[in-house]
Parts: sequence; structure tokens; C-alpha cells
Amino acid sequence: MKKWILFIWLINCSFFLQAQHQGLGAVYSTTPEDVRKIDSLRQALIHAEKDSGRVDLLITMAWLYIFQQKKDSAAWMAQDAMDLSQKLNYLRGQFGARTHLANLSIDAGNFTKALELALTNLRVAEQYNDTLRVFFTNRLFCFIYAESHDYSKALTYARKNRQLVHSGFFKNEKDIAYYRQIGYVNFLASAFENLGQLDSALYYRQLSYKSALSLKNNQNLAVSTGGLAGTLAKVGRYKEAFPFFIEAITYARSSGRADIIAECYLDLGKLYHQNKQIDSSFSYGRLAFYAFKKLKLPAGEMKAASFLSDLHAEKKQPDSAYKYLSIASAFKDSLFNQEKLRQVQSISFDESLRQKQIQDAKMEAQREYETKVKFYSLAIGITILLLIAFILYHNNRQKQTANILLTQQKEKVESTLSELKATQSQLIQSEKMASLGELTAGIAHEIQNPLNFVNNFSEVNKELLAEMNDEIQKGNYDEVKSLAKDVTENEEKINFHGKRADSIVKGMLQHSRNSSGQKESTDINNLADECLRLSFHGMRAKDKTFNAKTETRFDNSLSKINIVSQDIGRVLLNLFTNSFYSVLQKRKQAGDNYEPVVAVSTERTTDTVRIIVKDNGMGISQKVLEKVFQPFFTTKPAGEGTGLGLSMSYDIITKGHGGELKVKTKEGEYAEFIIILPIV
Repeated sequence: MKKWILFIWLINCSFFLQAQHQGLGAVYSTTPEDVRKIDSLRQALIHAEKDSGRVDLLITMAWLYIFQQKKDSAAWMAQDAMDLSQKLNYLRGQFGARTHLANLSIDAGNFTKALELALTNLRVAEQYNDTLRVFFTNRLFCFIYAESHDYSKALTYARKNRQLVHSGFFKNEKDIAYYRQIGYVNFLASAFENLGQLDSALYYRQLSYKSALSLKNNQNLAVSTGGLAGTLAKVGRYKEAFPFFIEAITYARSSGRADIIAECYLDLGKLYHQNKQIDSSFSYGRLAFYAFKKLKLPAGEMKAASFLSDLHAEKKQPDSAYKYLSIASAFKDSLFNQEKLRQVQSISFDESLRQKQIQDAKMEAQREYETKVKFYSLAIGITILLLIAFILYHNNRQKQTANILLTQQKEKVESTLSELKATQSQLIQSEKMASLGELTAGIAHEIQNPLNFVNNFSEVNKELLAEMNDEIQKGNYDEVKSLAKDVTENEEKINFHGKRADSIVKGMLQHSRNSSGQKESTDINNLADECLRLSFHGMRAKDKTFNAKTETRFDNSLSKINIVSQDIGRVLLNLFTNSFYSVLQKRKQAGDNYEPVVAVSTERTTDTVRIIVKDNGMGISQKVLEKVFQPFFTTKPAGEGTGLGLSMSYDIITKGHGGELKVKTKEGEYAEFIIILPIV
């Protein structure tokens, strides 16, 4: 079925992309609406000079005359455009003119000339690597071979276009859908249908119809709907085919496609014949014959005449049957005589031979390229191997020398490492002792209070005992009893403060000796409170003018937890000392309007205990925040800190107790250290 015959003419000129090469220029682009401008184009042609602009006008008008079925005028315009573009060496014009002349030759049944013109266009497109023009020339080949009934060749060129459409040349989905529709879908359907592969034909007809609906173009819909109707009729689905024929005629009328209307008339005649509606079959057969005759489409006239001949023969009307058979035979001899077929086959063979020669040349060039690549690769490989051999030899010589040096350096490194470990241990112990030294003054202050009580009450007891002796001599035993009672109470106070001094000394000893690593049940609140007081008095001993407000917010619901109390005490003392140092530095900067505050609080979660030490001192800079737990890192001036305090504290909390030590801070405002200990 060929109801898309004129559609090929329309699309060959309806290009919407640019060519790929400057030598050919942009592809011609026109639309059916240009038909209304034919008069103005004629006037422009009268005044046009004989240059490329005139060629463009001639090609545009040739296309419009084809659309109006004025083929003589179209042929004159196309040939005039061809002659002028050859004189001007205007490649774009030559390509467009040849396209129109090829279409007109197909229409007239001159397949040999159409094939020669198409082959010339193909060579030009290939020479300039113009993919878009190759695409449209392939479509022209599909049309030529389909009209000359060489459906295998038509199938070959349709597949070539399918490959081009999906090669990546067309960039967006809309373009791919459009060029798929006009480039190969209908050609594949027609070829498969005429080769008897009706399932494949129906698949592509349905794909074409679906695509045409999405494109919303009446010409596309006319071609696709008419093609689908014809294929449905061939597979015996007559009831489905009939409404599609009516739909196709409607679309064809709205887009001026008389050729598709003629094809639908012929197919409807055949459909009515299948349904034994002979009168309707005759009626549509005659409509088709006269429509093809008016359009000067010999292939269509031949098919319609052959159909009418069969109908008249069936009705026992030999004269009419012979009449239409003669018409059909004449067209058949004109279109498909042996000489024409031989010429077409000869040109096709020459083109196949040319394509094979091109392919062979490409393969030979590829082989030569691969040979050169192998040769250069081998040469480069040998050079690299020689270079590697030299490098290995040279490296081997150096390696022997280096091994001796490495052995010596290894011994030095091992010796240095041992010394470093010993030094590190000494530094850690020094940090502990330095911490202890800072606490000495605080501890002395703490011990002084209970010692003062002991001394004072001892003096009082001495006086009371002297009075007691006097009263005994006087025999005043009631007074003796009262004095004895006071002595007893003072002794209890002396004992209490003595024990207090003893606990402070024991605490000092615990902080000074190395940790045993044994965990014991410890009251976190008491430990934190003791360390806060010791640290505060230590700072007061170093600077008599120092003062700071201390705040405690202890969670009284906390029970004792198992920790290494000496180690946790060292951590707390270190944090408190750092906080007091920070608020002292800020006090020096801010003056009397600033009130230093160091606070400690405890709280319990489901499975952890938190100790939070916060001050309103200098805070920590974000630049150094990530380094505060690194060994030997300190922000204190030289001689005032070793940089091991926070590092030791981090190891005690994380490695020794499986907890976490976090810090929150804002430079110039506050620093907050959070100890998180798991409850075991």
C-alpha cells in the first residue's frame, strides 16, 4: 500500500535541522502554509537576480507546485534551479533540486533516473559528512525501491535510518519521535507487509499510529491511520479496518492529501468486495481510479484499473474487464518492463559495489592503522623494557648501599625510640607531680583549718583540766563533772578534725602515687566537690588576689559507681585547674566588672553518669579545638604547661573507663567539658 507516496515529497523538503557542514549550508525548510504565499513568491521570482537567492525561490516554489499537484510547473522550477545552482556551484541548491527531480521521477515511474539522482545526493552527503542529508537520502531510496517493488532493498535502507535515528545524532526525545516517524517506521511496515511478514507489519503500523497521535500532525495521522487500516484488512480484521479508513480520509482532507484519499478509496473498494457488497466495491474502485488519474500517479492508476478489471470479470462484463486490464497492462509495461528493471538493478549493483569498495577501503585503512599501532606499540614496549632494565640495575646498586644505611638508621631509630618512650614516661610523671605541686598550697589550706581546731581545743582542754584539779582539791565534784564533760566534748571535736586532716593527707597520697587500676565504689559528688575545693585553694596559694565564684549542682539521686578514683580525681583536678586559669586570664583582660565563675554539676541518664565542668573564661578557638586532646599541645605560654593534662584525661576517660570526654565552647565566652562514664 502506498498512501504515503506524496507524504515523502512533503517531508523531503520539511527539514528542521541544520546541516553539519558549511559547504552544504542549512537544509531547506518549508511548511504547507507556504502554499498561500505562492503569488508573492512568483512576484519575488520575477525580480530576483540570478544568484543563490533565486535558486532558493525556485526550489521552494517547486515544492509548493508538487504539493498542489502541478507537476509540470514543479519539474520546470526544479530543473531551472538545478541548472542555475550548477553554474553558481551552489551545493545546497543542487542537493535540493535533485531531491525534487528524484521525487517527480518516482511519481512518473522513471525509477532509473530517480535512483541516479538519489545516488548523486548520497555521494555529496557522504563527502561532506552530512548525517541529516544522508538520513533523507536513505528515505528517498526506501521510496524508490518500494515503488519498484524491491522490498528487500527498501527494508535495508529503512534499517539504516533506524540506526541513524538512535545513534545519538538527534538530541532530544521530540526530535527522535519525529524522525523515527518519518524515517523508518512506515517504510518497515510497508516492506514487511509486501514481504508477507504481516505480524511485523502490524507491529510497526501500530507504532506509527501511536507516534502520530503524540505528534498531533494531520499528515502523519493520515499516513499512519490509512496504513494501519490497510494492514488490518490484510490480516482479516475487516471490522476494525473500516473506521480507520474513514478516519484516514478525514485527516487526509484536512491536510490536502488527495493521494491518501485515493489509496483509501481503493482499499475500501477491496474491503466492500470482501464483504460481498459489490456495488459499493465498484463505486469506490472508480473513485480511486479517477483520483489517481487526476493526480497523474501511474502506479495508483495501474492498481485501480487492475481491481476494476477483476470486478467486471467477476460480473461477466468482458468488455469492461478487458478495457481496464489493458490500462493496467500498459502501466505495468511502462513501470516494470524488463529493461527498466535491469537498469535499476544495474545501478543498484553498481552502488552496492561502490559501498563495498568504500567498506574495503575503510577496512584496509583500519588494518594499516592497526599495523602501525602495533609496530609503534612494540617499539615503545621495547624502549620501556630497556629503560626498566636500566632503572632496575641502577636501583639494585643503590639498594645495596641503601640497605647498609638503613641498617644503621634502624639501630639509631630503635635507640631513639627507647629514649623517647622513657622521656614520655618521665613527662607523664612530671605532669602528675606538677599537678600535685599546684595542689600543695590548697591541701595545706585545707589541713590548716582542722589543725587550728585541734590546737585550739587542746589549749582549752589544758585550761579546763587545770580548773578541774582546783575544783577536786576544793571538793566541788559537781563542777568537776561539768568540766569533765566539756573536756570530753572537746576531745570529740579534736578527734573529728584530726580524722579530717587524715583524710586530706590520704587524698593527697592517692593523687601523688601511680594508679593501681583497681576500680572501687566511689561517690562522684564528693569526689567532684573535694577536687573543686583543692583546685581553688591551689590557685589562691599561687595568686593571693585571685578569687572566683564556685557553683555546684549535684544530682543527689546518684549512687556510688565503680571507677578508679585516683584517675578520675586527676581528670577533675586538671579540668578545674584549667578553668580557674582561664577565668584568671579573662579577669586580667576584663577588669573588675567581670565575675569569674567555675561550675560543676552531675546528672544521671539511663546508663551513664555525666560530670559537667563549665567556666565563663576565655573559651577555646575553633582553629585549635580539634587539637586540645593531642599530646603536648597547649595554648599556655612556655613554662606554664606541658600539654599532657587533657591528653592524659582523654585517655583515662576513654581507654581506662570506656567513656567519653567532650568539649563545647565559644571563644571569649565559655568552655564546657563533659565527662560521660558508663554505669557498670
